Amino acid sequence: MGKRRAPEGITVTGTGTAASVPDVVDVELGAEASAADVQQALDAAAAGLDAARSALADHGVAAADIQTAQTSTWTERRDSGEQVTTARLSLRARVRDVAAAGECVRAALAAAGPVARLESMHVAFGDTDTLVRSAREAAFRDARATAEQLAALAGRTLGPVVDVLDGAGGGGGAGGPRAWAMRSDMAATGIGIDPGTQEVSASVTVRWAFE
Repeated sequence: MGKRRAPEGITVTGTGTAASVPDVVDVELGAEASAADVQQALDAAAAGLDAARSALADHGVAAADIQTAQTSTWTERRDSGEQVTTARLSLRARVRDVAAAGECVRAALAAAGPVARLESMHVAFGDTDTLVRSAREAAFRDARATAEQLAALAGRTLGPVVDVLDGAGGGGGAGGPRAWAMRSDMAATGIGIDPGTQEVSASVTVRWAFE
């Protein structure tokens, strides 16, 4: 017997996007301190980070939205011959009130004092599922429109869908997340946040049989 012939059809990849205003701010705060020995450096950094954590909680950030990010130490010898150890600790927090995020971060930095560092801050979505579904629907419509046009050009009519492959999607582009990285003293007078809009993209590859 010969090989079974695959049914005639057409395969098209469609793309789609969905955009909305980000509704959370993700922040990474750090504390860095230097001392003659590692324990002193760790104690100073930990005290600063604990103060920042408490300030975040006072401004409504839930404990579930705060997590440890980094703990590191290193030792260096300065030109004077003195050996100094530096400790760096950091945490990540999700602030769910975008309008209040700037004041929340400013208060945390102020509470931590001179050891405070603002490592990064960016706007994001607390839940991307709805946007991803919308982008996927747009991608399917795009694929179908292209398939119908190509089928018509070939003098054929689309039949049923026989295969669908969901492609990778994500955010990005000019409308993507906006990020900041700065030392605490740069934020001492407050942080203004303009969330703008952010896009989520999706692609689907669909195969239709011909009628």
